[in-house]
Amino acid sequence: MSPFSGENAPSFARYVFVPLLALVAAVAFASRQEGESRWDATARTRGGATVDVAPAAGERLAAQGGTAGPADAVAYHHLKPGECFDIDRAAPGTVVRRGCDRAHDAQLVTVVRLTGEHRTDRRIRDAAAALCREPLRRKASAQPRGTRWTTFVQYPYRSGYLLGSDTVACSLTAYAAPGTAVRPLTAPLL
Repeated sequence: MSPFSGENAPSFARYVFVPLLALVAAVAFASRQEGESRWDATARTRGGATVDVAPAAGERLAAQGGTAGPADAVAYHHLKPGECFDIDRAAPGTVVRRGCDRAHDAQLVTVVRLTGEHRTDRRIRDAAAALCREPLRRKASAQPRGTRWTTFVQYPYRSGYLLGSDTVACSLTAYAAPGTAVRPLTAPLL
């Protein structure tokens, strides 16, 4: 006899089938609340987004989901403060190390650890920006007068954060007006 027929039908539906449907619906709803489906999250590990949080200040933040890229690319969390790099736009989450005495996109100022409970990618982004704000302001203020700087903050997606990725990389890069090519740096920061 099938559990869907006869006397067992109401108890099976009530105690097994209905809770199972509710669980599936809750998972689907939670995924959509984050702005991505499970399939989008998988695709996102190969790509990411650069988000302008404070365009007036020139601040750029980039969620870092993937680590695949050219042979000389490394995951951003492998950099050490003071290292210079090019942003690997083909594989977000990776950078290409460069000597600070030759053209490069940015220089890592500090690495900080993200702590606390963050329920969305946006909250992680905001927390990462807040952690980097003061160290980057101090470093930018020590540079020659008249130089305009912008920030580049790299942080994990929430899915990576839940799995233990808590590294936030705080970097400075030369300011480039919106719509213009990035102006490379040619010397280390002071």
